[in-house]
Amino acid sequence: MRNSENEIKWLRELKLFLLSLLLSIVFLFLMVSTIAQAYRVEGKSMQPSLQDNERIIVSKIVYKIKKIERFDIVIFKYPLKPNKFFIKRVIGLPGEKISIKNGNVFINGLKLDEPYLKKDFKSHENLPLILIPKDHYFVLGDHRNWSNDSRAGWLVPQKNIVGKVIFRYWPFNRIGTVR
Repeated sequence: MRNSENEIKWLRELKLFLLSLLLSIVFLFLMVSTIAQAYRVEGKSMQPSLQDNERIIVSKIVYKIKKIERFDIVIFKYPLKPNKFFIKRVIGLPGEKISIKNGNVFINGLKLDEPYLKKDFKSHENLPLILIPKDHYFVLGDHRNWSNDSRAGWLVPQKNIVGKVIFRYWPFNRIGTVR
């Protein structure tokens, strides 16, 4: 009799453990899918900050807590093909006037300091003055010669922004936070 009681108790404990494990996995999946998400960088447009095929983590809740800031690197749905995702740096904020002269960005008439840009990756084009509308952002790639970005005439609506790139986890020799 003792053996059958022990077996019943053991089976009950095993069922509780498996149920707890299953619920934990479901909770973790839901938490990760709403809080953060992993992405793979495709292309050269964000070099040297991000390299082709790097793996990154994007915070999906950061902009529910704070505002989007200039220089944030964001993942967003490409406005011209919303099923495609882009990674770019936020340069212009809603309400600002932005222009580009000989590759230099000007915001409200003041030249923007961009220390993350490599000299060889800077373009030398001009863009006439535009006013960024409410709830829209002007984004640029860090490798301006390889980037499809707001210079092509499109802006990113706030609703298209998925989140902020916060961490790189692959390759191991570049693991760490992304600034």
